[in-house]
Amino acid sequence: MCGDEYCVNECSSHYLSTSVHDKCARCGSRYDRPVFPKSFVKGFVNNVATFVITDGLFIMPNSMVYPSFSLLQNSGIDTCSAKELTLNVNEEKVLDLLKCALVSQSPLTDVFLREKPSIERYWCSSRGFGNSDHIKITLQLVISKSKRKILFAHGEQDFVDLLLSFLTFPLGGVVRKLGGYSSIANIDRMYASIVELDENKYLMSKEAKMRLVDPHVVSKFKSNKKILPTVEPRQYLYCHYRGESYKKSIINGQFFITNEYRSDDRKCVEMPLVKSQKCCAIEEGYVKGPRTYLITDDLVIGPSSPISALLLTNRLQIPLDDLKEKVVMIGLKECLNILKAALTTTSALTNGLSHLLTVTEKN
Repeated sequence: MCGDEYCVNECSSHYLSTSVHDKCARCGSRYDRPVFPKSFVKGFVNNVATFVITDGLFIMPNSMVYPSFSLLQNSGIDTCSAKELTLNVNEEKVLDLLKCALVSQSPLTDVFLREKPSIERYWCSSRGFGNSDHIKITLQLVISKSKRKILFAHGEQDFVDLLLSFLTFPLGGVVRKLGGYSSIANIDRMYASIVELDENKYLMSKEAKMRLVDPHVVSKFKSNKKILPTVEPRQYLYCHYRGESYKKSIINGQFFITNEYRSDDRKCVEMPLVKSQKCCAIEEGYVKGPRTYLITDDLVIGPSSPISALLLTNRLQIPLDDLKEKVVMIGLKECLNILKAALTTTSALTNGLSHLLTVTEKN
């Protein structure tokens, strides 16, 4: 919020910004007074509801519709051998569960009953995605003809920025964009179970459900190459107060609150969120251009040069006469394929661009 004391005390309304580099339209001071929106404090699920979570992280309401014994029988478990355990879950277990959710077929068993996760390689299916004209990127692929795989690619700033933007994507948004098939079985099951849950009965609100099944990238982390949904609903922020004036609440560092959690027993004043007038460096990209980068099959990124390419082929023990170069144009379909392959394999380029590899072999 504007940090000028006169502006804070005398103005009848106040604006918020996500950038300290913006300047107040009234007095020209920077938005350098920190305020703290209070949101998500109530979590996602209804606090009176209880749930059954399978070993594969499928979440179900704990009700007569999903009998526990039927669930055990359907899982192939002898009910006579079943027993009940009460466990305390700490931060370390939560982090272990997150890791196992990404690499194990039985994350609950691995976290609470085993010392090491039962890692099983996932299969990255070649599910097709619709293409789009808003992404067109030129790549030079270097392919091993005998191994039928992409060794590395030469790409410009736009391709590297796109790859790096993968690190900013919320996991729920990735699954949604991949049509519910990320090839990470546990995450897909969890996502599907939340999609099926009644938000009025089991979740805090419709907005809470949408934050899980259709999350958006925060504006300050967006790349100029937009793969995931980028249209964000307008944010409503309010200053809640109990006294005669909300200005005292602002000066005293009163928490702000989103529209979803407005409380009727308090007065509130809307605090408009202004759009940043200055683009941050992330919105302009992550790496410098114009220059060329070398990207390996497992998405290691570095500067491109004849020496770096030669050293890489020598390290991979690939003879020069086994190499083939191919210039290709990729779009949204290929970008999503690379993203999906990057989640589950160590050959993201080869698996993500396999259809282009087939075309190359024919040529």
